[in-house]
Amino acid sequence: MFKVLETYEEDGLGLPYAVTLVNAAEVEIDDDTGEVLGVSVPDMEGLAAAVAMARALLPAGLLPEEVKFFRTVLDLKSKDMADVLTMDPATYSRWENGKQGVGQWADKQMRFAVVTELRDRFPHFSVDPKSVVSLKPKKARPGQKPPVLCMVRMPLPTILTSEDESEWDTMQAA
Repeated sequence: MFKVLETYEEDGLGLPYAVTLVNAAEVEIDDDTGEVLGVSVPDMEGLAAAVAMARALLPAGLLPEEVKFFRTVLDLKSKDMADVLTMDPATYSRWENGKQGVGQWADKQMRFAVVTELRDRFPHFSVDPKSVVSLKPKKARPGQKPPVLCMVRMPLPTILTSEDESEWDTMQAA
């Protein structure tokens, strides 16, 4: 038997914090013993993309793990991400390893690349990449409190699909 969990903390995305999933994760329970057999999260690729999109639009400074998370979601090697950002691969590597902070200009470039690429891959993301232009990201500081992200699965409008499909959306981000 499967039961949808009201909330579930997903910490397997490679971020330095868990993302709260609302009414999305399912727990499998053995019908005979009542034992929990496991928890599954539908559409992990879509979840990762939605989390990346939501995080890219939050003005909090990027943590090194988030820089790597963005690259992973875009399915790029470190050198390829540096090429996308037209920068030295060694500098990009220092960002991911936390040895160098991301400057504001480069921070915006990274967010713009994430939003643009994911919008093209997932057309139901209704985010205009220009929203990054007006974003005023703060610089990450040591000991910075990570953002709080709550994600919920929403049915896709029937005009986009004839099947029973859904998408991830941000419920709360702070």
